[in-house]
Amino acid sequence: MTLTSKTFALGLFLSLGMTSAFAQSNHSSIHGTVLDPSGALIPKAQVIVTGADGFTRTLESDDAGAFELSNLTAGSYSVSINAAGFTPALAGVDVAEDKVAEESVTLGISVNQEIEVSAN
Repeated sequence: MTLTSKTFALGLFLSLGMTSAFAQSNHSSIHGTVLDPSGALIPKAQVIVTGADGFTRTLESDDAGAFELSNLTAGSYSVSINAAGFTPALAGVDVAEDKVAEESVTLGISVNQEIEVSAN
């Protein structure tokens, strides 16, 4: 192998190594729970996770009020949660590379009030 081909091979090896070193991994996650004002868990709540890059995923909290979204890249996400009988909530979550971001979100009680007025 000539010096030129060795130099080329070394340069190729280093550039491929640097590319993978700067690539973001998809090993980050958001784990969360959906709670009511008393701290009770809310099952079957709709959870919408949106990333700054336009990524959107819709999922549902399980029977224990928990939700999990894996295989995320590091970045900022908004988590919107809706459940029947509760006011929606929005939380901002920063996800670090190869880490699990924990987020508990408390929904308020939705009050629908109907007022009837009659004239005598």
